[in-house]
Amino acid sequence: MKRNNILLVEGKDDEHVIYAIRDIYGVAKETFKIKDKQGIENVLEETDSTLIDGNTDVCLGIVIDADLDLKARWQGISNILQKAGYANIPSQPDPTGTVIKQENKISFGVWIMPDNQIQRGMLEDFLSFLVPDKENNPIWKKAVKSTEEVLNEVAEEHRFGDIHLSKAKIHSYLAWQKECGKPFGISITAKYLQADNPNCEKFVNWLKKLLVLLVI
Repeated sequence: MKRNNILLVEGKDDEHVIYAIRDIYGVAKETFKIKDKQGIENVLEETDSTLIDGNTDVCLGIVIDADLDLKARWQGISNILQKAGYANIPSQPDPTGTVIKQENKISFGVWIMPDNQIQRGMLEDFLSFLVPDKENNPIWKKAVKSTEEVLNEVAEEHRFGDIHLSKAKIHSYLAWQKECGKPFGISITAKYLQADNPNCEKFVNWLKKLLVLLVI
């Protein structure tokens, strides 16, 4: 019997980024289905109901942002797992992506952006890892400098918080490419963001551990 492998994500950007990475790494399209839940609360709500339902024909993974507090985000996941009757829940997320398997329970995994370790962050921080030759990339350096300078100028107007600075940086970087302003997923395919690096490989290995190897 083939399990129904489902990945819940917070938004369309997450969905298209994961599809682009999937294709570059040669993961079969039919291996899993992504559901855009349009926000973290909807992801957690469906996670709760799916795990409690306990249908072991389903394998569930979620990709969520740490946002302002990785520990708080992990505690929320732990509470859902406890409520659904899971045992031996780790005290903190696995740096390589958490996978929890328990007899007669749904196999469950969670990746907390950007890397399961940084206390604050989101998808855009993960994407910044994919900037080619980041330390020496002149376009990235200019994007970072100009974004930080503008933020300082508008800080008193409270345009956006520091947590969203990574959004501004990555959008500025992509805006200055030859084909400017491409969406994240297409930017990976176009190699403005480089999937061939350890951060993407770690993410793909988590996916394979949770989803691909569970197709039986």
